[in-house]
Amino acid sequence: METKLVNVRLSEELFLEGKEIVKTSGFSNFQELIRDAIRRRIEELKKQRDDVIFLRKLLGSAKHKPMRELTREEKDAITEELAKNPAKQKEIFKKIGL
Repeated sequence: METKLVNVRLSEELFLEGKEIVKTSGFSNFQELIRDAIRRRIEELKKQRDDVIFLRKLLGSAKHKPMRELTREEKDAITEELAKNPAKQKEIFKKIGL
């Protein structure tokens, strides 16, 4: 695989925190830490994008359903349930009418 050289400027604080993590977390060097952080962030952003696409599809199929505002307790319960069962996201959204 071809690689590209990228120059990144970091604050001294961020650099020192990164160096400390390299020492204590098993990364072989600072570059490995940076690559891992970028990979994780990309995956996180892809998941967020996929969630938005999924919600748009669900909302598209629910155009004629009346919308209601969720209470704080309902939102917290949904968040907790999704954290425990991320693979059941579709079922959970259906259960609450999304």
